[in-house]
Amino acid sequence: MRYFEESEFMMGKENVFHKMDSIFLTRLDLLRALVNEPLSITSSFRSEDYNSNIKGSSKRSYHLKGRAVDLKCNNGTLRRKITQNALKLGLSVGVAKNFIHVDNRTNQIVFTY
Repeated sequence: MRYFEESEFMMGKENVFHKMDSIFLTRLDLLRALVNEPLSITSSFRSEDYNSNIKGSSKRSYHLKGRAVDLKCNNGTLRRKITQNALKLGLSVGVAKNFIHVDNRTNQIVFTY
């Protein structure tokens, strides 16, 4: 990857980079190139146990498949850049107050938390 380090893909204290989907990682790296700003990953791969302890998480979360990340986002300009470019890359987007969720599900959608 050009823009992300393996050490950024954590589940608590465990590095989970090796559990991430390679096709998704390629698109994530392209997203970072298009946004042209640093992106901070707040959540990546999750085990079922870890996921069940996260408030509001889905039992069908793409985090469980290594096909999703949440990116820290606290301002509208960055939110627009991430969303706009993720959609161009065929990624799905979930918009929350403090983060943007991106994943590569088969049927692209946009949703809010």
